Amino acid sequence: MASKDLKKVLLFISLFFICISGKNLVANEWLIGDIGIFQGLDKITARIKTFEIKVGISKTFGILDINLQKCVFSKPLNEPESIAYIKVLDKSDKYSDTKDKSPIFEGWIFASSPALNAMEHPVYDVSLISCKKDKTLSNKSSSLTLKD
Repeated sequence: MASKDLKKVLLFISLFFICISGKNLVANEWLIGDIGIFQGLDKITARIKTFEIKVGISKTFGILDINLQKCVFSKPLNEPESIAYIKVLDKSDKYSDTKDKSPIFEGWIFASSPALNAMEHPVYDVSLISCKKDKTLSNKSSSLTLKD
């Protein structure tokens, strides 16, 4: 009887440590991006436009004002995935007279599954293509200079 109880306790402790270490692994799976690459579809004209939005900056697509608040992507060794948190405002005349400027969409969107949490609008569709890091160089050079 005592050996069965000891085995159960050891099993519980080992599962507990596996769960704790698993949380740390999952937290390190994502890289924070500075730019989100989006694709917008105008359903009336059937035109598609690809555009970039920097985190914290709003971009206008048609009558929509899209604000990218967070953009993360998976490490290169993992299965490719990008996730973005956006807030979308409709700037049409229909919503201009109302004092409440609540977004028509606010939430996470996934590049691999655009329909999972899709923004619903009668004229426009917006989907995430990917997230990336801004590769602009700072004023400081990281190259080494050769000395004679």
